[in-house]
Amino acid sequence: MIRSENLRILLLGLGMVLIQVVLFRNLQIFGAEADLILVYILWMCTSRSKTESLLFAALFGLLQDGMTDLWGLNMFSKTLMVFILHGYLNRISENRFIFWQIFLIVFGAAFFHNLVFLGVSFFTETYATSYVFWSLLFLSSFFTAVLGSFLHLVRDQS
Repeated sequence: MIRSENLRILLLGLGMVLIQVVLFRNLQIFGAEADLILVYILWMCTSRSKTESLLFAALFGLLQDGMTDLWGLNMFSKTLMVFILHGYLNRISENRFIFWQIFLIVFGAAFFHNLVFLGVSFFTETYATSYVFWSLLFLSSFFTAVLGSFLHLVRDQS
């Protein structure tokens, strides 16, 4: 039986996937976009077990891939990111950080995610030009870090 808290996280994640696909896919600057699902998964890593975080990351990554025709790229990179960074994110979640510290943590996680994403995409030759590589690697990581830092500022302090 599914717990109500897991159902809440699942429904909120589905909403994040829809916002990502409908809104953020159209808010691109130089071909780069913020990854709201990545920010949500990073937040989930601070409060959930590693197994739950891995399952939700795989599910939301697969849904994002299905809606953007990138079958498996987001799922693999988000799951690998959670697998590697969960212990660190869970350990530092008890600290209170200021804006630039949150920015650096989210930027580092987004940079790692985008590096894995682009590394795997070389096998499918989805992104063949070097301009797209640098734009996705740095600008998408920067936009995701700005979004994550802003959401950290406006979140409920409960």
